[in-house]
Amino acid sequence: MNRAPLAVVTLGVLLLTLPGCKKEAEPEPKQEEKKAEPAPEPEPEPVEPRFDLSGPKPPETSTVVFSVEGALQPMACFDKDKGGLASGADCVGLVAEGSEVYMESSFGTKALSKTGAGTKTSTCADEGAIPTAELDGGADYDWGVWPKSLAPEFTQISPDTWSDRGARLDEAETKAVQEAMAKIRNVQGEFQPKQRATADIDGDGKDELFASAVLINPADPDTYLVSGLFMAPGGDLANLQLIDQAKKGADVIKLLGAVDLDGDGKRELWTGITFDGGAGERIVQLGDKPTPLGKWTCGAGS
Repeated sequence: MNRAPLAVVTLGVLLLTLPGCKKEAEPEPKQEEKKAEPAPEPEPEPVEPRFDLSGPKPPETSTVVFSVEGALQPMACFDKDKGGLASGADCVGLVAEGSEVYMESSFGTKALSKTGAGTKTSTCADEGAIPTAELDGGADYDWGVWPKSLAPEFTQISPDTWSDRGARLDEAETKAVQEAMAKIRNVQGEFQPKQRATADIDGDGKDELFASAVLINPADPDTYLVSGLFMAPGGDLANLQLIDQAKKGADVIKLLGAVDLDGDGKRELWTGITFDGGAGERIVQLGDKPTPLGKWTCGAGS
């Protein structure tokens, strides 16, 4: 009987079981392809609130502009019945309880709020401030106006203008400001610009140039020999004029904004003063000679 084929089969099975001998790999089962997950929808852009700021404009209505320090501190106003500008306590009586005021911050936060009853002391100890429910609740803004229709007439200057980079003056501007400072006090000190800003104040389509600068006292670098805010009408450096001057050694004056309170087409200036440990604000009326309307808020400059 021929057993050769059986031997061959047996030998083949034996070889396959010996170490080093591999079977042909069986194909792996196909994995199901994962479907791509849909991309998350983008977050909706925040919608800036839109306020109805329509209403009467000066000189058809009285107006008030406020500094905001936990309450509305009147800086200056236009009294329609008296036909003139006033400041401080003279402005409080123009705003009745429940009047709608507009407030805004340099970060773009905006709000409409209604005034409360009576007056209170502001967070920087000024008396005669007007409360609102929103400010009583801890909200914070830089300025406010009544009526709300005055808001479109208000221009706020960007804080970037008093940053180290934003305050830089060119050669011609530096020379003009230095010459203007020498007329105030002819002394030697290191010149340092503190702000450079532009704004059209008189509505002629040409921006005025504003520059705040100091002369550092070489005997005491923490104080200034001269510190002032200057304006070049229409950018004309030949007509540079002093808007406001600091009276103390380490005070700096800046332009914060501008608003036409009385509707005469020429804006009043909202200025600020900073000093060691505090700050204050006031309104300056332009004319033949710049005239501050009232004292600095928060007891500054005194």
